[in-house]
Amino acid sequence: MKINNKEKNYKEKRKISLFSIILNSFLAFIKILAGTISGSAVLIADGIHSLSDLAASISVYAGIIIANKKVKEFPMGLYKVENLVALISSFAIFFAGYEIAKDVFFKETQKITNLQVAVLVILITVILTYLYSRWEKKKAKELNSPSLLADAEHVKTDFFAALVVLVGVLGQYFGFPIIEKIAVIVVVYFIFHSGWEILVDAIKVLLDASVEHSVLEKTKKILEKEKLIKKINSIKGRNAGSYKFLYLDFDLNTDSLKEAHNFAHKLEEKIKKEIEDVEKVIIHFGG
Repeated sequence: MKINNKEKNYKEKRKISLFSIILNSFLAFIKILAGTISGSAVLIADGIHSLSDLAASISVYAGIIIANKKVKEFPMGLYKVENLVALISSFAIFFAGYEIAKDVFFKETQKITNLQVAVLVILITVILTYLYSRWEKKKAKELNSPSLLADAEHVKTDFFAALVVLVGVLGQYFGFPIIEKIAVIVVVYFIFHSGWEILVDAIKVLLDASVEHSVLEKTKKILEKEKLIKKINSIKGRNAGSYKFLYLDFDLNTDSLKEAHNFAHKLEEKIKKEIEDVEKVIIHFGG
């Protein structure tokens, strides 16, 4: 059933990731515009934070599209392109954080001239990011999509950042500019934290780090229930984009090559059914 729904799930993932791109583009635009109109540096900073979320959303969208393509020259798939895009995006995010810190701490403090505009945009951000992050997280779990789940967490980060921005704007307006600077530091922290998470995850996948221990343990339990398996020699796995590749080596209680191949095929289907997002199971067996 999961295999039959693969195309449907792909279209749903692509649609959701496109919504995320539209949302972050809209938020970045209204925040930077409202920050410029109201004279709030912290609101402009949060607008650039939304640009960092936009970069992450674009990488998710690109990864979902590329992951669905099949190319002869890449029999194991092009899934790692998503991670490569994410790696590049992380450096753009770090640069944005640097630019925000430089502008806020080395430029003259601006006086907020339109508090109503600033507060209105922040409240719009709080409402939209809270509702959207909850919806995207729910859909990500339904579709078993780690990339959409990560994107939902990025949007939720924007929700918390918006609350901090509200404190900074009000503090600056009422004559306590130091509060705005503190708020900007917090927002910059969110930016660097998001960038660091994207960077680490991308590097781990590109260097073929092992899949999660829980996945290996679940695979081991599946193998231990199979009576035809005499001895488990090794269980390894790696990630590629949103998918997992497992490498199994075990000895079998049979001398029949046909029986062994039939068993390997059925075992692969069973593992794919019980463990989410497994693209391929490479099996080596002996007697």
